[in-house]
Amino acid sequence: MRALVPSLALGAVVALAACTDSTPLGPLAADASARTTSEVEPTSGPWTRVVSGETGPGSLYQVYVPTGWNGDVIYFVHGIIPPTSPVELPDSPGDWDGFAAVRDQLGALGYAFAYSSFSENGLALKDAAQRTHQLRGLVASELKGQPERSFLVGYSLGSAAALHLAEQFPQQYDGALLACGMIGGTQLELEYIGHVRALFDHYYPGVMPGTVIDVPEGGAMTPALQAQIVAAITPTAANPTAALGLLAIASTAQTPLAYVPGNVTVPGVSQTTLVTSLIAALSYQLFTWDVVARTHGHSPFDNSGTTYTMGTPVVPALGSTLSALIAGSNVGVERYTSPPDAQNVLERYFTPSGDLEIPVITVHNRWDYLVPFFHEAAFQQTVAAAGASDLLLQRAVTDYGHCSNPQLRAAVTQGLLDLVGWVDSGVKPAN
Repeated sequence: MRALVPSLALGAVVALAACTDSTPLGPLAADASARTTSEVEPTSGPWTRVVSGETGPGSLYQVYVPTGWNGDVIYFVHGIIPPTSPVELPDSPGDWDGFAAVRDQLGALGYAFAYSSFSENGLALKDAAQRTHQLRGLVASELKGQPERSFLVGYSLGSAAALHLAEQFPQQYDGALLACGMIGGTQLELEYIGHVRALFDHYYPGVMPGTVIDVPEGGAMTPALQAQIVAAITPTAANPTAALGLLAIASTAQTPLAYVPGNVTVPGVSQTTLVTSLIAALSYQLFTWDVVARTHGHSPFDNSGTTYTMGTPVVPALGSTLSALIAGSNVGVERYTSPPDAQNVLERYFTPSGDLEIPVITVHNRWDYLVPFFHEAAFQQTVAAAGASDLLLQRAVTDYGHCSNPQLRAAVTQGLLDLVGWVDSGVKPAN
């Protein structure tokens, strides 16, 4: 995954997703147009063969076959790629979101891996699920038979796609590991970045291009725009209270920007994790043009009935000042309405049912700057309401970041091993 925000290490990203096609996913075999384009026999590492190929329409895939295959396959679903980027496999070699290290560790234990580029980039959740599910036929062809067990692993956007498959096809997958994922649903994530943008425009008008739902097509965070944001929120002699808008956004219940406790300083706020979280949310809000294209040209964001309230004050000593600013935002913030057809798209792709039939383990950074940790609580409630809590295990990594940090990768590796053990024994692992 490319770093889209200059100077910020953003791995795979926001699990926002929608789709204009309401056709449900159905059984998918290997596409008739699928073809192998290369087969490599690595001279080192755990792989005896790495097969690359193309499937219709326009998606690419790779299958990693280990020396001493143990009969199991892991299907990896990558995070979001910018909608303006070409559809391609990652460069070095086959690495998305820092996942290659996890893949190679488990390859040494005999697990085969497969993943797809998808047919399109951007917030294409339906395509992500379809192209990943399609890999089952390709893998069976390459391995000369169906695997004994199949596991799903998703990062960020890919977690939503993997969860979608796990809920829809529990007879075809044995378990799922969801990392840094938008598992509370598309709408929950869109609300978060939409509220961040709406409040930022209220406190710092004119800095960001366009509006919450009308951003320039192909818009992206540039070094110049990032510099403008940092300048707007950094206290100066001429504007010593410039950071208050940022602190108010982070203290609003609807926009809990992630930050490491003790890492917020005023002045000097531009050096904190809080600013990284702000810029990350604003960066991916710029992809809203892609979301609008998937919601029939209508607004995917609705704050028409939202009352912004105080959450946890980032700087307790400024609590009364921040409370007054948040109350004032309800008067001055721009309001947007999302029609039912746009909401239906977001509901379909994707709101989890929580009705799990296979074991699911989630792993999430406690201070995830892009897909906030509150997705875990939302998913937990959904699963509990469906009566499937015995099939869900959630783990928090006490770290700041999104997907690609070493602590999360280690937790993913351990989580996958624990998932396999859970399936083998029928005994839920310890948290």
